Amino acid sequence: MEGLKDFLVVKDPEVAKLFADPCRRSILHNLRHYEMTPYQLAKVLGKNVSSVTHHLNALDKAGLIEQTRSVVKGNLIEKFYRATAKIFIISYTLSEGLVPGSEDIARWSKEVCGNAVTSLEAFGYDLPAEKAARLLALTEKYSSLEQIAHEEVISQQKAPVHVSRPALRLLLSLLTSVHLHRNPEFLKLLADISAELKI
Repeated sequence: MEGLKDFLVVKDPEVAKLFADPCRRSILHNLRHYEMTPYQLAKVLGKNVSSVTHHLNALDKAGLIEQTRSVVKGNLIEKFYRATAKIFIISYTLSEGLVPGSEDIARWSKEVCGNAVTSLEAFGYDLPAEKAARLLALTEKYSSLEQIAHEEVISQQKAPVHVSRPALRLLLSLLTSVHLHRNPEFLKLLADISAELKI
């Protein structure tokens, strides 16, 4: 059994679709922190064991979780599972619909960007339709460049990082920001977004 990876970039659209289910996301969240049995997960999530087992089988088949050990208790065998990575990242190739079968993921990514732009009004930004359309295009480009930079930073990892998940996320964010700061296209994009967001 291999050690828990720091990052796993999901490039298969069928695997990425598993993240759309809130129960599967909750299972992965718990298994990133703890080694658990289907019964323990069912209790934590308020689900029945057969439903949790169904989700575990799908996640295991996709390589997102793994069985770590089995414990015999009387006539029962308890299987323990854990996630295969601390942080899962959906590849930009899927978010942009560049892989056959990833169209739904690309639509979801555009929806996320649209929701982000719509929410700017809550922060005091006036968004007439024309400005909202420009900001949506800029936000989609921002998201794309950020995801590409994330993956490039992850691809440079040479050894495991022995820190907590919050520290690992901060490290990834810091390195991604440095990477993006070196990209003239990204700097121009930030200037354009800044100009659009002047109150």
